[in-house]
Order: sequence, then structure tokens, then C-alpha cells
Amino acid sequence: MKHYRSLLLVVLAAEVATAKQCYDLEVHSCGCAASVCTESKCSSTGGIWSDQCPGEECVCPGDGDASTEEIVKDNVFVDDAGTSHVIPAGATIVLGTMDAVALSHFGLTSDRVVATMGERSSSGSNHGGFYYDGNIAYGELDHGSKDYDPSVFPADPDEEERAFLDSIEGDLSSGCSDTNYYCDLVDTTILDEIGWPDVVIVGSFYSSLLTDEVRGNFTEKGVPVIELKNAYGDDDAEAGNIRNMIEMIERMESLAKTLGLDVHGSTVVKDDKEKLCEAAATFQEAAAEARGAGARAMAAYMPYQANEPGKTGAFLPNPDRDPVLSMMQNLGLAILHNEHSGDYWENRAGDYAPGSGNFLANETKSVSGQHAYNVDFWLYDDRVALDFLSDEFANDWPQPAVTAKQYAYWPSNARILSYRHAAEILNVVAGSLASAERLTPETTCTEPTSDSQFRELGPGEYSCEKIYPIDFCEVQDDNVFDHGSTPVDITASTMMTTTTSSSVTAATTTTTTAATTVVKTAKPAVDPAPKEENSDDASSTAISEETPSSLPAESEDSGTLAAGAVDVFAVAVAVATISAALLSF
Repeated sequence: MKHYRSLLLVVLAAEVATAKQCYDLEVHSCGCAASVCTESKCSSTGGIWSDQCPGEECVCPGDGDASTEEIVKDNVFVDDAGTSHVIPAGATIVLGTMDAVALSHFGLTSDRVVATMGERSSSGSNHGGFYYDGNIAYGELDHGSKDYDPSVFPADPDEEERAFLDSIEGDLSSGCSDTNYYCDLVDTTILDEIGWPDVVIVGSFYSSLLTDEVRGNFTEKGVPVIELKNAYGDDDAEAGNIRNMIEMIERMESLAKTLGLDVHGSTVVKDDKEKLCEAAATFQEAAAEARGAGARAMAAYMPYQANEPGKTGAFLPNPDRDPVLSMMQNLGLAILHNEHSGDYWENRAGDYAPGSGNFLANETKSVSGQHAYNVDFWLYDDRVALDFLSDEFANDWPQPAVTAKQYAYWPSNARILSYRHAAEILNVVAGSLASAERLTPETTCTEPTSDSQFRELGPGEYSCEKIYPIDFCEVQDDNVFDHGSTPVDITASTMMTTTTSSSVTAATTTTTTAATTVVKTAKPAVDPAPKEENSDDASSTAISEETPSSLPAESEDSGTLAAGAVDVFAVAVAVATISAALLSF
């Protein structure tokens, strides 16, 4: 009788009709509701649009034609100011230079970009033979006369990206965009000649460029302003705007979809994500090796201003507030927290004048002097790369990690928000981090007091290893989905045991082994000194600020499933199919 019942279930599953519905990964069942009645709506909730669900095809409520509703929904983007924007198909755009580069990685073509704004190279770069000495530390080195080395500035646009930028007709910041420094000139009168856009996008890196005048000029022309924010440029930022780099990239990806870019169908985006997952795995391994050796990292913008040997001016960031540092901390980096009093930066430059730096090479402590900073690996802000990497700085400030060359670059505030750029950052840093050794007195890690990815630690403390994996990398690592696979064959998979599905449940738990915590369902990123107004007075110059989430567990082609997904998905759908059949039997 038992064998007959099993055979009956197989036959019933094979004969029950299947159709397109939304498969919910959390409850492991198919369904149809107004909120998930199209492929895009289903995907936006983390579901899978599958043609292997039992019953009739899912259709949105109404006249049976969901196309109009879907188009309107897909074209609506709610920005970080809380404003909903309906973006017309093929909309033309004005946006920050690095945001244009980021969106080009998602498929944006230059013919849709009316103009860019902001600098076209990293501040502190010497691209094109020009160097703007923003930190005023070693002006005699004349970095502008030296050959440009792109490996020193990974955050600079590469040749392909520069060709993309060069093909854009307008540059609202042409008065300073090629100076390799903070460029805040925005001349909207150019648009009277070349045409106004349908929309302007102001990313977090470019928030300081959105003055009342600039906003007013766009508003007067009826051009909506889309704002993307994070905590980097706002000490009082709301928690919802504190995002790590991956979450910010996902926000950019969401915007790309709203702009009509075929993100899901793009093999380029798919490859970028896969390479990011590989880079994240490499970085996590390197961070574990460095942690095992007792090495602790700290990020810094230094040197700043000329100071006597043994001292430097510096600005030390809060790892919880910078999207790049937060990303690396989530992947296991032992990074020291600063004495920031709620701000982004800890100021070690005194009154910003020459000689007022108070960060000591032989006694790296907090600004109050009460907390030791035992730094074995520096993440230097790439805006000061040429001075930090100079022999002069190592001689003048011989802190052990500096003289041992245990360091790597750090592009503060991320800048280019794309999966490709995130992978680049992780690969570059991992290459130096893996061999880092402890050079300063040993300390112990601090266990975070909450489950938040933001650790909120005290000065000189670093978090015990608590991993927040990149969600879509978890899926790939667990071999749940693989792009380009074939749909599940329910009939063939009905006889499979359900033991595979239990592994999916286990994968969503929090696992603690030794001193490492892996959080599998992570959900939750200023200016170091007053902005300068292109002052010619070097003695009063301060650092300018170039102010400028989890992906649903789905494949890029959400209508297909991987061979690795067949067991779990097929069993779940088969169970739903059999249940429906038995109820009607």
C-alpha cells in the first residue's frame, strides 16, 4: 500500500497542470497576489517567477492585462529623500561623473547622458600631468611632473571608462573637472545650448554640489532631482541611509532597472557579480589570515600639512560610517574604531595649520590620549596616496606598519558604485592584507553587543570576527542558483527525498564557531575638515570633501533555475503540486 501511494503521488504530480506563478523562497510555495503578479514584482520581493507552479497562470487583478500596471510600477523610483519619481522610458540624464561610470557598468550608454558634473579623476591623482596638492604635506615632491601610474589610483576611470566619459557631450564642471581635485563648479547654463535632461541624479558622492541654486535651476525647468544618500556626508544621517558599499551598489542597481537598463539579462552584470563573489571569498580568507597573525588595520587620511618629524596631521574615519570600510569589516577585517564622538572623522590635524598635527608615530593614540591604537596595517585614503607612499613620509613618520609597508589603498566613500569596482577594491586590499603580521602590542577583540552589522565599538577596539556575507554570494556559494540553467522537471524530481530542503533552512541560521560568527541573513555606510573654496592661501587650506540592500536570492534570469537548485526547488514545488492534487482528488 505504501509503494502504491508513492506511485500515485508521482502520477498525480505528472498530470497536474503547471503555469507561471511566483515562488516564495521563504515559505517554499507558489502563489499569486497583486504584489507578485508579474515577473518584475515577484523578483522585487525576492521570489522566483517560475512556469513550474501548480494551477493556473498568475494574472494581475483587473482586465487580465498587467502590462500597463507593470510598466508604471517598473518606472517608479523612490529616492533617499522619500520622493517617488516616475521616470519615462529612455529618459536622458545629468549626473555625477563617477555615478555615470557606475551606471555604465549596468548598461547605460553615453547617448542618454546629457552632461556630467564633478571631477573626472580621483582627488589627489596626477592623471594628465596635473596634481592639486590638497593635503599640503610635500609640495616639493612635484607629483604633477611624475609619470601617472594607474595602479596607484584604482578608483580612477580606466581607459574604457574615460572613453565613455569623453563621448558625453556636456560637462557642467568643465572649469575644474580635469584638475584631479574636489570640483564643485556646476554651470547649468550649458544646458540651454545642448538641451535639458529628463532627470538629474545626485548620488551621495555629489550631494555637496546640489546647492539651492543648482536645485532651483533644475526645478525651474521641471527636471526632477533624484537623491541618493548615505552617512558619509552627514553626521546626523538617519539610520536608513547608513549603508555599506554592497547595499549602495544594490541601490544603484535598482535605479538602473528603473532607468530601463536590462540588468537581469546582462551577462556583463552577471559576470561582475560572480567576480565580486570570488573577490569577497579571497578577501575573507586574507582577513582571516591577518587576524590569525594578530594584525589589526586602521584607516586614515594622512599625511596632512607639514609637521616636524615623528608627527603628522591625520583624519581617522569611523569604520561603521564609511561604506567601503563597513563592507570590509563585514567580511572579517579586524579594523580599529576611532574616538569620533559620533562624527565620521577623528581630527588629528589640530587647527589645520602647518605644524599642528598631533598623531605620533611612536605612540599612536586617540586624540584624548586615553586609548592606544595598535595599528599593524594601514588603509590610506587614496586622495593622499602619492604623499603616503613617498620615502619622505616613511622617514618623517616611521610608524611600524608604514616602514614595513603593510598597507593598501582605501577609496573613501566608494565613489564608483558598481559590483566591478567593489571586486577591484577587495582584490587590491586582499593582495597586501594576507601577508600582514602583528607589529604592535597584542590586544583582544571586542564582541559586538548587537546583531547589527554596525559594531559601534569604542576607540581602539576592533570587532571579533562576525561575518555578514553578501547575500547573493551566499546563494551562489551554496549552489542554489546558477544563471542559464533549465527549468525544473517536476515529474523527474518527485521521487527525490526532501533531505535537501533541510539544508536550505539550516543555511539561514546564525552559526558560531570558535571566535567567528557568521550571520547568514544580514539586513540592515564627511568631511574631515571644512570645505575649501579653492583658496590660494596654502596655510589655511583644509581637506575638501568629495561628497560626492540585500539582493533577492534570484538568478539574473529569474525564469530559470540551476542544476544545484533542482533538488530544493523541485521538491518544494512538487510537494505543493501533490498537495493541490490530493485536495482535489
